[in-house]
Amino acid sequence: MLDKVFAAISMLGVVAFMGVVIIGVWEPDLWIVTILILGIAILFVWEEIKAGGSHLENEPEHENKDD
Repeated sequence: MLDKVFAAISMLGVVAFMGVVIIGVWEPDLWIVTILILGIAILFVWEEIKAGGSHLENEPEHENKDD
């Protein structure tokens, strides 16, 4: 569950940072590229969260140890 929270906070941070960059640079070409890339990133993160987040979080302990 914690990985989902970190993913959401990280994505919000990226969106906020890119918002500051867009406002600072103020170029329409940058807006198009940023919106496209952020859309792909948000879609990827959303699919990973729907799939269950971390693939290592629920792994049984005996598989992690070298016997």
